Amino acid sequence: MSIPNPIPISKLSTEQKKESSTKEKVRNTLTDELIIGICAPIGSLREPVIKELSDQLITEYGYEVQILKLSSYIEKYVTETVTTRAGETKEYTFLTNKIDGGNFLRKEHGHSILSEMAINDIHITRHQDSDGKVEFRKSEELKSRKKCFIIDSLKNKAELELLRDIYKEIFYHVSIFSPVNERKQNLINKGLSIDESNNIIFTDNFENNQHGQNVKDTFIEADFFIRVSADNLCKLKEKINRYLGIIFESDVITPLPHEIAMYEAKSAAGNSACLSRQVGAAITNRKGEIISRGWNDVPKFGGNLYTEGDNNDHRCKHNGYCSNDTTKDIIAKEIVEAIFSDEIFKKKFFSEGRIDPLNEDYIRMNKIIRKNSRVKDLIEFSRAVHAEMHAIIIGSQLGGSKMIGGKLFCTTYPCHNCVRHIILSGIEEIYYIEPYSKSLGIPLHNDAITEDESDSSKVRLLVYDGVAPRRFMEFFIMKDSRKDSSGRLNLGFKNLQYPKSRISLQALPSLEQQATHSLYEKGLLKKNEEK
Repeated sequence: MSIPNPIPISKLSTEQKKESSTKEKVRNTLTDELIIGICAPIGSLREPVIKELSDQLITEYGYEVQILKLSSYIEKYVTETVTTRAGETKEYTFLTNKIDGGNFLRKEHGHSILSEMAINDIHITRHQDSDGKVEFRKSEELKSRKKCFIIDSLKNKAELELLRDIYKEIFYHVSIFSPVNERKQNLINKGLSIDESNNIIFTDNFENNQHGQNVKDTFIEADFFIRVSADNLCKLKEKINRYLGIIFESDVITPLPHEIAMYEAKSAAGNSACLSRQVGAAITNRKGEIISRGWNDVPKFGGNLYTEGDNNDHRCKHNGYCSNDTTKDIIAKEIVEAIFSDEIFKKKFFSEGRIDPLNEDYIRMNKIIRKNSRVKDLIEFSRAVHAEMHAIIIGSQLGGSKMIGGKLFCTTYPCHNCVRHIILSGIEEIYYIEPYSKSLGIPLHNDAITEDESDSSKVRLLVYDGVAPRRFMEFFIMKDSRKDSSGRLNLGFKNLQYPKSRISLQALPSLEQQATHSLYEKGLLKKNEEK
């Protein structure tokens, strides 16, 4: 058996140099920039978070930080004089005018218009010299920079989606929230009345307006969730330090038990074939150990749910319709027929004295009942077992009493039917990401469940706080070796670290220019306008 000749050291060295040189050329096209988008329901303590992010990026990582306030673009392009309306406080008028101004811009120029303006400003700074003079350069002439832009704050999902489309992995979406009672008090402290604070919180969360704000749908798409209250402000520095450590891989950081549980819940949701929505849940014991997972889908004979590959799969995807929706249509029709079967109504609306389903009044009333009454909120006619119930049943089979005192992590706020069973199971805390306005869990069971995080005498129903499931693997999978050639931990200095995720400067300016060109086309920018 012949032994192959070893590669000459000189040749190996040359190949390594070539490989190193190629890698170096590619790496030199990458930028260290960060774009952080903030989303926070009105009244939340977002300012301390932004300040802590800025301070740590500057002092620990040697970054320059620039804050872009989207509201400043509203003030620039919507110049109506603000006068206090009768019966309103000055601060309430000021805030509602900003909301109306944002709605106007979205209606006139598209839902992502405020992000387009922020992107243009970021693009401009890339071509500015130290004196602020703008001189546009070719992509290959641009250099990486340690600069972070914090965009304060996103109120519409289209704004978020555009930023993600352009900045890819270097964009981080941070959702900040404070308990609703604190948010109300913060607004009252600014001069709003109690009624005004309630109204503006409702408006900010979701406007029933095609061009309005939609914080609730933007909030849930975060990469990081941060719960900030007066009681936990002291922990904010530690939390931001951990999140930045994940972004820069400047420390060995592993997921916390509740982050693992929510990731398990989110991954479980992917098993669902429900036509309405995919929901996942995970239950942990007191120690944070996962007992069970669940998702929403149709139960099968013999126990558990139908899954892909079952020979006799009767999930709704094979039926081609949602049984809950079709049943609600039938109920609405029965209500209309019950009303029109009354002789007085029958004679008034039907000339022939019999009910005509094609009659305009009949059709109109059917639509009103179906869309404007609580018929639309009925959920009990779905064939699917809810994710929470699936997790509870499997957990009781496998873990029994281990659920008592445990926690449930669910991708969506639990419905009132699930809430009563969660209370029954002995679970003491529920964490969710996506709200569910149909749920009557709190009003029906306020003796046993609460959204007040300080009340330990009831089951606590809280917004999730931690690394979001959507980038869990990206954030926690090791990219570079954590040890040197001698096997010792090698993390380096924070101010010499670059972000774990970077993108090439070759394509970035041209992507930004698409937003800039859009502003020219809409007449919001003129040629040679620098800012």
